[in-house]
Amino acid sequence: MQNVTLVILAVCLTVIIAAGCTTTFPATPHEGTPLAPGAISVTIHPDITHYTVLMSSAPGIGLSPVLTGPVPPGNLTYTWKTDYGSFLSWNPPDYTVQELGATASGTKVYWSYLDEHAASSRPPVHITLTVIDPATGATLGAAEQTIGWDGNDTAVIG
Repeated sequence: MQNVTLVILAVCLTVIIAAGCTTTFPATPHEGTPLAPGAISVTIHPDITHYTVLMSSAPGIGLSPVLTGPVPPGNLTYTWKTDYGSFLSWNPPDYTVQELGATASGTKVYWSYLDEHAASSRPPVHITLTVIDPATGATLGAAEQTIGWDGNDTAVIG
């Protein structure tokens, strides 16, 4: 009887993990608000809508900026901030995960969390993105996205 229980538990765990790892459809981005006339509209686009640290397909929720409007030529500065968890980088050619902290810069980041609060409830997560023109120092636009929780261990965005 104990072996049957272990088999059922193993099958259920495998199904839960497999289901989480296959959720790859894009979410609807949260709309940002331009800061001034002529500023650009900024949205945050997540790669996946559900994430748990048990997933092996990605180190976190991939986040990318989507810019609409008169984007100035040249490189822009993207500043990401979160009030829970941290940002990671995971880039070619070696795809090594590097922790960036609660504040990061770059066009693509991954958000993740530590599994240290598994027994307690997790707070809603607020992520902000600010786009700056480095030539002038002007803030061109900003966006915010909130991550909630399904149960206690699955982060849900979008």
